[in-house]
Amino acid sequence: MIMKALIGFALLTLLSTSASASEILIPRSMAGDKGKYFLLEAITEAGIVKALHKRIGPSGTGFTRTQINCKAMRIRDIGYGEDSVAAIKIMPGKWYELVPGSSKSDLVNFVCKR
Repeated sequence: MIMKALIGFALLTLLSTSASASEILIPRSMAGDKGKYFLLEAITEAGIVKALHKRIGPSGTGFTRTQINCKAMRIRDIGYGEDSVAAIKIMPGKWYELVPGSSKSDLVNFVCKR
């Protein structure tokens, strides 16, 4: 009886403290950023990956939609919002080069290796 209660408590604790099953931690290549980045979605259409990721940091949570060209190793931001995916304001930007070690560089490298 006690064993069942302990196992139940352990499972409940594990589930409540871990990221959602649909959130994949994006490994960082450089130390220093106090945030954690999670890939929420990556859909490829016509050679372009439409990605959604979130950053959880000391100042809050932000959600970003991007388009990634893995062949050219370039990215463009589509929109950003705080607190929820629904809060993302769509404002497509221009394609740009990656800065090695940046969070966007880590995102592109992670997504393009999948």
